Amino acid sequence: MSKQSRPADFRNCRVLFILPCNAAACVGNYFSAEVYSMRNWNTWREAESHLRDLREKGLVRFAAVDSSTIEIRHDDPLGAIVLETEMRRVINPTGEDWGAPSWRWYRPTRAGSWNNLDTLTDAVIRGVRRVSEFGIDNVIALVNPRGYFLALAAAVAECNLLGKWVLFRVPAHPHHLIPAVKEVAPFVRSVAGGARIKGGIYHVPSLFPFLREEDKRYRHVLPERWKKYGRLTKPSDVNEQWRMLGQHLRGVSTNNQGGERNYDQEREH
Repeated sequence: MSKQSRPADFRNCRVLFILPCNAAACVGNYFSAEVYSMRNWNTWREAESHLRDLREKGLVRFAAVDSSTIEIRHDDPLGAIVLETEMRRVINPTGEDWGAPSWRWYRPTRAGSWNNLDTLTDAVIRGVRRVSEFGIDNVIALVNPRGYFLALAAAVAECNLLGKWVLFRVPAHPHHLIPAVKEVAPFVRSVAGGARIKGGIYHVPSLFPFLREEDKRYRHVLPERWKKYGRLTKPSDVNEQWRMLGQHLRGVSTNNQGGERNYDQEREH
């Protein structure tokens, strides 16, 4: 798909930043933190605060992994990735929260069936294929629910895009989401400015101890479809990977110094 064939709001998009859905999905606006938060703040607003200038230029757009698409229509051809321009897809006619995507919905039944996680993964695959057809150069994902991450990682791999898409794995508890956005937003900014990150799965060192503690509580052995994405690497490897990632992006930033880049006048590819 050419740039001109993309949805209008995505024609200049250099980075699609995929975030988790939230309780405001029920009103069709992930930015509406006041629907469920006394702080009137959430992950989407945090990401917006760090990337507003790039979003005003159309260089960064948001999307969500959202399982409520399955609740509305289990075979939705658009899949379980919801673009920021189509949040109406997940409005709950009752106005009630769809409920948190807890791991208890995706762990196996007493009969040993992983049907719910299979269904979610298949729905995410439809979303991944659709997004890939837009031809956006860079997709960076930060989703925290365990079921969402496993489904997204498997879906991206099954679509042969794990070498291109960048997935940041963070603890499932929502307490860690705002710190995670603060850690990842600079990478989104750098990539929008021309840096390249090798596709794959990355862990955030400052949050990795919490991820390890959470992992101890999961007792079910994952089936082959998700097993490799549930494994945790060694802390030393996490730190080294992060160090090299930061070093690479700092090098790109240094090379780009000497004047502000004019995104509007850059040659289209």
